Amino acid sequence: MKKFFFALLLFSVMIFHARSVYAEANQGGLTLSPMFQEIALKQTDQQKFFSVSLTNNTDAILTLHLSLLDFGSLDESGGVAFLGASNDLEKKYALSSWMRPEKDTVILQPGESQNVKVTIENRDSLAPGGHYGAVVFKAGDDADDPSATNRVAVNQLFSMLVFVKKIGGEIYSLDLKGEEYKQNIFAFPKMLELRFGNSGNVHIVPRGTVTITDPLKRVVSKGIINEESGLILPESIRVYPARLNQLAFSFVPGRYTMKIDYRYDGREDFTTVTRQFNFIPPMTIAAILALAVMGGWFAMRRRRQNRDKSPRESI
Repeated sequence: MKKFFFALLLFSVMIFHARSVYAEANQGGLTLSPMFQEIALKQTDQQKFFSVSLTNNTDAILTLHLSLLDFGSLDESGGVAFLGASNDLEKKYALSSWMRPEKDTVILQPGESQNVKVTIENRDSLAPGGHYGAVVFKAGDDADDPSATNRVAVNQLFSMLVFVKKIGGEIYSLDLKGEEYKQNIFAFPKMLELRFGNSGNVHIVPRGTVTITDPLKRVVSKGIINEESGLILPESIRVYPARLNQLAFSFVPGRYTMKIDYRYDGREDFTTVTRQFNFIPPMTIAAILALAVMGGWFAMRRRRQNRDKSPRESI
């Protein structure tokens, strides 16, 4: 059964956005709540419990088969992949082996709601730091049950992501690996992509601001890093876009300074990185051209006036 899920669940789920996104999911007539669980395990906790609420909104009997999986970062976009613990990194942050659901199958009558309790066992084998797993429900008929002919014949998957932080030995780390923006001397950057790396052993939430000042030291643009409170898993890299909002008119040509202040939730002080780029405002270019044209026009007019006066002076 697990091999089936491992093969079927090689997909990306865009996660780690605003926490409210995980409050509830209503898909295919099934309501699953919450979609996101974050749990802290103290050294003295022998186990922790959480519940998954399921509601059948259809007019037929619904059978759900429960499975437990681990997940990790799929790529730098913030997606996750449900995979088997096939390498040391996945095993290091695995959680499914320490989760124990109270039942493997849930049968919901039309309109019925049930809570499924899941236990996290805080054994010595669970290392300090972050661990990540999912409670997955597969909706479909039960072939072993003769009454299954009257039930919903669907093949859908529903999952709740579980983030566990075992206290005692956590390592927090956040580094700016790089930044990208459109570098055009005549175009002011409006969007910045920041690549953050987490070399610690627990998930974190990056925070910070980006400010741009002109050669006169005026703050002309500002952006917020990670407005949606997206998480970054340990030993992974994630890209966070930051929209730069213009605060003042940029009319001064020259070298502009970009200041990136960042930290992670739980840390008070910021790390600061500065970058510089050249920018010539198009309006400034237009004004210079206009002045040049006007200057040329006045020079030509004055030359003509002087030429008209010259014959009269000779008389």
